Amino acid sequence: MTQVATVGWTKQKLLVLIMVVTAGAVLYWYVKNHVSLEELVAQEERVRDAISQRPWRSFAIGLAIYSVVSLVPGTSGKSVVFGWLYGFWQGVLLILMGLTAAGMAMFFLSRYIFRGWIEHRYGRFLAALNRHLKKEGAFYLLALRMAHFPYSIINLASGASRVHPHTFCWTTSLGLLPGTAVFAYVGIRLPSLDELAAHGPGSLVDAPLIMALIASAIFPFLFRWVTRRLGILKDTGSGPEPINEQPPEQPHS
Repeated sequence: MTQVATVGWTKQKLLVLIMVVTAGAVLYWYVKNHVSLEELVAQEERVRDAISQRPWRSFAIGLAIYSVVSLVPGTSGKSVVFGWLYGFWQGVLLILMGLTAAGMAMFFLSRYIFRGWIEHRYGRFLAALNRHLKKEGAFYLLALRMAHFPYSIINLASGASRVHPHTFCWTTSLGLLPGTAVFAYVGIRLPSLDELAAHGPGSLVDAPLIMALIASAIFPFLFRWVTRRLGILKDTGSGPEPINEQPPEQPHS
């Protein structure tokens, strides 16, 4: 039974790999044959003009796009893009609102629709989360956010835990603020496509940009190290549990 399940899982991973490679090849062919740098520069200028001329409408559209994309696990890098387009302060506000809105949506879906599956899938982490919430309260959830623990896992596990929605909301917004600020700053330091076309790759060599990239890479690990030294982030479990042979419990409300 286990061997059959392993073979099935291997075939699924192989199928996903083939789909990703195919999509990448199609995208590369399309960009190489149908997209020029001049067209991209013109598109960027139109987008920036729209943001400047219709700020409220552009903010609402950007917020909707960011919130929906944030529901998909593994879509990192979008914060840099939105900082690049919207600027630092507007970008930070948009990113935080989008992440909080997507997090709340996943929180309520987990609590009222997929709770049985979440308890089956993230049982160990959920048990550890409930223990720490009882002992340390909201600070533990805040620490997980600031340590950049996987965004989707926290959303889903928190929905199935005993944490109050209000607590989840403010710890998400506050905990993601430092990382959001760093990523938005990286975005504003990136050159526009027009500058990149005029000055070449050399325009990417920017000391504040390099420092911001280093900070974005180091901060989560430094925060985790400090909190683990203080005994705050111990016993979080090892993330998702492996799927066993029994079918998962049916989701219930």
